[in-house]
Amino acid sequence: MQVYSTISILCLGLMIIGLLSVVANFIRKNRAERIAYIRSFKKGKGAVIYLFAVPLYWIGNVYAGDSILDGFFNSVRRIVDLIVLKYDISSVQALVDANAIYRFTLYFCFILVCLNAILFVFSLVNQYLWNYFTNLMFRLSGKEKVLLFGNNEQNHLIYKSEKNRLKMVVDKITAKEANDLYMKNIRYTSVTSFDRYVSDAVARCVKRNKAGIAIINTGDDERNIELCRIFIKHIFTLEETQRMVCFNLLKIFVFGDPRYEAIYEDIISDSFGCVSYINKYQKIAVDFISKYPFTKFMTEEHIDYNSSLIKDGVKINVLLIGFGKTNQQIFLTSVANNQFIAEVNGSIGIKKVRYHIFDKNPAENNKNLNHNYNRFKNESDGINTEDYLPLPDYPAEEFFYRLDVNARDFYNHIRKVTVATEKGVNFIVIAFGTDLENIDMAQKLVLKCREWGIKNIAIFVKVRGEHKGQNLLEEDNCYSIANEKEVVYDVEKILGDSIFKMAQMRNEVYDLEYELTQSDAQSLTEDRVVAIKEKAYRNWFVKKTQLERESSLYSCLSLRSKLNLMGLDYCLVHENDEPALTEKEYLEIYAQDDQPDLDFYKVKAEGKPIIHYSLNFQKSRRTNLAIHEHLRWNSFMISKGMVPASKKLILEEMDSDGKYTNGKNYALRRHGNITTMSGLIEFRKMTALRDIDKYKSMEKAEESKDVIKYDYQLLDDAYWLLTKNGYKIVRL
Repeated sequence: MQVYSTISILCLGLMIIGLLSVVANFIRKNRAERIAYIRSFKKGKGAVIYLFAVPLYWIGNVYAGDSILDGFFNSVRRIVDLIVLKYDISSVQALVDANAIYRFTLYFCFILVCLNAILFVFSLVNQYLWNYFTNLMFRLSGKEKVLLFGNNEQNHLIYKSEKNRLKMVVDKITAKEANDLYMKNIRYTSVTSFDRYVSDAVARCVKRNKAGIAIINTGDDERNIELCRIFIKHIFTLEETQRMVCFNLLKIFVFGDPRYEAIYEDIISDSFGCVSYINKYQKIAVDFISKYPFTKFMTEEHIDYNSSLIKDGVKINVLLIGFGKTNQQIFLTSVANNQFIAEVNGSIGIKKVRYHIFDKNPAENNKNLNHNYNRFKNESDGINTEDYLPLPDYPAEEFFYRLDVNARDFYNHIRKVTVATEKGVNFIVIAFGTDLENIDMAQKLVLKCREWGIKNIAIFVKVRGEHKGQNLLEEDNCYSIANEKEVVYDVEKILGDSIFKMAQMRNEVYDLEYELTQSDAQSLTEDRVVAIKEKAYRNWFVKKTQLERESSLYSCLSLRSKLNLMGLDYCLVHENDEPALTEKEYLEIYAQDDQPDLDFYKVKAEGKPIIHYSLNFQKSRRTNLAIHEHLRWNSFMISKGMVPASKKLILEEMDSDGKYTNGKNYALRRHGNITTMSGLIEFRKMTALRDIDKYKSMEKAEESKDVIKYDYQLLDDAYWLLTKNGYKIVRL
């Protein structure tokens, strides 16, 4: 009996070792390796378990009276039955009854055989089972859902970024693509008709009253546009009340190449506010300006922190190495935000940034620039200035160099345009090639700047992803930008970051302020406030154009630069140990002896006092920064291809409702307020005189028509706006 127990213990030990080996191998592998490991069982990886059954049956047969040879052949025959899960112990029943160790070992072997069979079956159908049950859970769940149209790496990044909502990749998916998605643990559904799938998705959203997000990013603009049109078609088949439900619950975001921006803007205007356009290059540029405003790299050598003016003799140079889609957008976004003011001929005027653009192609010949940024310059030539309010100055100076980075004179030109003095400040943005090419150029320029003795310089390098061992050193004032995973392909960034939310908040408060100031109401009921906010939210997407939304966005984007000009900055409340300024401390620095009138109306909108603006804007830092904001707004509008409206249009043009447009027409891309600050005063007087009959006095009419107050509002409300969004204002 001792021999039977010894053989049983030996087999049991080997089986336990084998089981532990399988478990250990499974645990230490990643998902793709685990799947491959399980799939190996269909190739017979677990067949070794049957070898342990041979000695067990053999000793059982011998104990029952078989000869050694007959016992062996009978055990082999039993193994054949065991493969088909026929657990027959009749031939070894005697030893099972007589020896507990043998009995436990035999049954343990049977369990492993069963597990092996399960793994074998699972290795054949695991992908199909996983896909079936994950899709079933997706359909049945009441959680908010994210539909990603397009099977590509960018959508996979978006998928991985979402932690709370259920998500699904939707596309025409091949067997190989399905296997890759399964390996990456990405839920997917393969469709033959987008039309039917979109129809069902819209219907489910409305019927179940469940929120949903659709992200259209197929990598093909024609497919993107087609999908947008399909969504719009099914949204407009709904009844009006259902359409409102759809607007409130379904948000559709479409990625598109900026070359086709006009087409996407047309789609957005037809979408009942449900579709938003995502220009990834604009998101990169906005993130860049938000993190690295040029003022961050300027000091008291460049800025008069008492007046927020740029000091005499300071030259600000920006060098763009490469002028592809990224640097084109950085140029336009920078022009719209990195604006500065200085004393010019006794008054406050624009301090132009000098942009030096290097590209192997003739970068000045660009249809997008001709359509937007260059339009003001092109159409200003030869016009009769007497027909217009004073025209604003061009927002920047541009110099184009048709030079490849390998050109012999490349470094010589770089050296010539940088300013090797304490008064000069230089910024280089490298975005001409692959990540490694850009990094290599940055490292070369760091060395060159040391050779040339240039200290006031910051270098920004387009690096789309992470590269081990290629970290840029901030102590060399060298920074990586344009990490697409962090900046673009993230659900929360697509839905809107804090700057976008600030812009929406400011839009809502505009309407609340208007209601309070225009109606002379001392307060608003809670229901009225809710109704105004709901209307403002809807108008933000439905009535306002893409350009109007971006105008509010860029205004909030400029907050950090404006604070920097006062020796201040903002950061998240818990980001560092810097003490936060109180509202009183902030206003004393910002407004000094020109404090905003917070007590005139004695009412608040969203917890913020409504400020009364008179027509007398005194000389102060507060006024300087209001001028700064208007010049920045001018630059933004010019960068978008807007041009000034003539005096005749300001006074006479009416919209379809019979209201004066005051020259504002976004469809024709012109605006009556693209002028100087003195031009805004003339605008106020012109329109007030035209509408004098509606008001009791000229002063009342002018107060109603004044638009200069809007240039004050951003910084007047900055403390409220930032603290409401989890930020604090700190000293530099």
